[in-house]
Amino acid sequence: MKKRSSTLRIAFTAVLAVALTATLLVSVVALAAPPPGKGKPPTAAKQQYGPAGKQYGKTKVTLCHKGKKTITVGSPAARAHLRHGDTLGSCP
Repeated sequence: MKKRSSTLRIAFTAVLAVALTATLLVSVVALAAPPPGKGKPPTAAKQQYGPAGKQYGKTKVTLCHKGKKTITVGSPAARAHLRHGDTLGSCP
C-alpha cells in the first residue's frame, strides 16, 4: 500500500510541475509581445524629442561640450550649458 501512495505522490508532483511551467511560459510570452494591432511602441527617444531637430517644439542648438564633444541640445537647455563653460558651435 505504501508503494502505491508514493507513486501517486510522485505522479501528482510531476503533473503539477508541468502545469506550472506551462503557465509560466505562456505568461512570459504574453508579457513580451507588443499589444495586438499596435505594432512596435515608439522608442523613448522618439517620445521625448519628437521629430528630428526639435525638442518640445523648440529648435536645437549645437554646442561644444567641455571642449571635447559636439552635442545638440534644445534651446532651453543651451543657456545652462553656456553657463558652465560650453561654447556655441561645433568643437574644433
